[in-house]
Amino acid sequence: MPEVNAVIGYLPDAAAKALAAGKSKGPVEIRLEPGSELYVRIDPKDIAGTLLGASKKGETGVQVFLNDRANVETVSRGLAADFRLRPIKDFTIGPLRPPIVAIYASPQLIKDLISRANQLTKG
Repeated sequence: MPEVNAVIGYLPDAAAKALAAGKSKGPVEIRLEPGSELYVRIDPKDIAGTLLGASKKGETGVQVFLNDRANVETVSRGLAADFRLRPIKDFTIGPLRPPIVAIYASPQLIKDLISRANQLTKG
């Protein structure tokens, strides 16, 4: 029995109609729940077809069928605090930075150094 993978979720009404008509431009981001910040991102070239469902509050339910070996990405958006991310205290990224040290070498000395290094590796 042949199998096909599909993503079921929600799109804004206009985006859902454009996707069903094959006029979608750029990656398609399908919400997994209405109003959610969790998405599945699909490249339009990986989409075999789309079925539209009911629309509610500006979002249309969609079922997006995928081509074989389609790539999908899951994306979660929100504030860093919502993901319980914590700041990293790196004291090297502060207003007090160590002085920059520059070493000057004459161009002639650099040429000599390189030629001697080449002689050692060859010989």
